[in-house]
Amino acid sequence: MDIDFYRKWACQKMIESSHSNMWEGHWACAVIALTELLEEKLVPAKLEDLIRKNLDKVVEEHANEQQYRANKEYEDFPAQMMRLLVQKSHTCHALGHDVIYTFYLLSMLSRSHIPATAELFDAMGKMVSSFAASGPGFVTVNGENIVIDPDGVPNTGVRLQLTPETLLDLLHNFQRPLQMEKGDMQLGHILTHGHAIVETKQAYRYYVHANLDPAFYTRINLLAYANTLEENRVVESDSMVMEGELNPLEPSYWEQALVESKHGHFYKYAYSYLRLCRISGRSPSDFRLFQRIL
Repeated sequence: MDIDFYRKWACQKMIESSHSNMWEGHWACAVIALTELLEEKLVPAKLEDLIRKNLDKVVEEHANEQQYRANKEYEDFPAQMMRLLVQKSHTCHALGHDVIYTFYLLSMLSRSHIPATAELFDAMGKMVSSFAASGPGFVTVNGENIVIDPDGVPNTGVRLQLTPETLLDLLHNFQRPLQMEKGDMQLGHILTHGHAIVETKQAYRYYVHANLDPAFYTRINLLAYANTLEENRVVESDSMVMEGELNPLEPSYWEQALVESKHGHFYKYAYSYLRLCRISGRSPSDFRLFQRIL
C-alpha cells in the first residue's frame, strides 16, 4: 500500500477518536510517525520492510469503522488549527497531547495533497478542547499515580528558548528515578511534546511565537518537584543501562515493536529523537535515552 493510504487512515482515526476516546488518536500519530521515518529517510533502507510490517500491524489491529471522506477542503486549515491551539496553550495539561496531535497531523498534511476537511477540523478542535479540560495528568511518586497542581510549583532554573539543541540537552541531562519513568512515561512525552513545539514554532511562527514554551517548562518544574517527593531517589547510572539494546537504527528495535509497541510510543519516540538529531545536525549515536523512556 502506498503512503497516502496510511495518511488517510490516520485522518480517519483522528475523526473516530474524537467521537469515542481521544487517546485512540495515539494510533494516528503512530502511523504518521512511521510514514515520516520512511519519507524523510531517518532510518537505514534495510529497515523499510520491518517498518512497513509495523504499519500494517497497526492499521489491521486498530481498524477504522469507515474510510476517510476526502471531499471539500476546509479553508485555511493550518491557520485555523494554530489559532485554536494557541487559545488553549496557556496551561499545563494532558502531557502536551494537544500540541502533539496537531503537529503530527499538520506535518503529514503538508507532505500530501490529501484535503483536510471540515469534519477533520471539527474532530481536532474537539480533542484539543478535551485535552485542555483534562488537567495536568498524573505523575508516579512512590509507586502511586498522583495529580500535582502545577500552580505554586517553584521554577527550577533559567529556561532557554526551546530549540532542537536545548531540547536534546535537557532530555539527556534531566535526572529522574527509573521507577518513576516506568510508571508514567513523562520523559517520553517531554520528548514528543518538545519536538512538536520546536517544529510547530518553526513552521507556524506567525501564530505561535513562544506561546507554547511556558506549558512545557511548567511540566519540567512539576517533574523536578515530584523528584523531591520520591523516597527512592536512586537514578540509573550508565552502567545500569545496556547501551544499544533499544536502538531505532537496528532491526531488533522494530522487531520488538512488532511484539509490543507500548501504545505506539516505540514509533513516536524514535521519530521525534531521530528527527531532532537531524535538524540539530547531531549524530544519533547515543541511544541511552531509549532505555529510560521505553
